[in-house]
Amino acid sequence: MRQLLSVFVALALAVPVAAQQPIIFDVSNVVMGAQRIPTLWLFAEGKWSDAGDHIGPASTQIQCYKSFGFCDVANAFETFGVAGVNLTSFDILRWDNKEIIAVDSSPICIVKTLRADLNTKRITLNSSDKGVTTNPFCKGLDKLPTAVLWGIDDITKDAINRAKSKQQNH
Repeated sequence: MRQLLSVFVALALAVPVAAQQPIIFDVSNVVMGAQRIPTLWLFAEGKWSDAGDHIGPASTQIQCYKSFGFCDVANAFETFGVAGVNLTSFDILRWDNKEIIAVDSSPICIVKTLRADLNTKRITLNSSDKGVTTNPFCKGLDKLPTAVLWGIDDITKDAINRAKSKQQNH
């Protein structure tokens, strides 16, 4: 009985580690541009955990280039039933064997931080307040949650949980 309990506990602890990984997470050596500059490259694809129901599983693509010192994040979104896309560039602050940390400080009110954990293959995006409180557009932006780039398993679990929640509310 104890062995069965130990196995169950081990599996329960292992599941969260395997969860919250993008559909694609690849770090490779590549050659870029007409000058054929070698660089370490990260490519990831998935869906942000805070994206809406109508956003597809491959709605976000991230490409980071170590030699060039930046990451580009292409992100699909929906506003009032209309699809759109934005492209945001992040400056890489650190890229070592464990993680990539990049920031975008161009918004008026917030600094966005992109973090890729190279060991767990988990990517997060969080926003922190710049301290600008006089601008009316900045109200509430200090309370933005941290988003995780999800893969198919996470998207499926979220859809099931939303369906269960709707059933319980009806």
